[in-house]
Amino acid sequence: MHTTLHYITRGHTMSKGKQATINIRLDEETAKAFKDIVERDGYTQSLVLREFIKKYIKRNGQGALDL
Repeated sequence: MHTTLHYITRGHTMSKGKQATINIRLDEETAKAFKDIVERDGYTQSLVLREFIKKYIKRNGQGALDL
């Protein structure tokens, strides 16, 4: 069984412009572990994934984007 997580970019931490949604599929065990860890650390799943994506983009070729 898979859990679908929805991440919506919104709020003042986002860059200016339109917002986008990314849907990912994870097995339930992985989804629960991720949720538990980020909540334990005082973050949201969306925030952690947004930061990961920004760093990934900068590190892998689109560093000129205004993130």
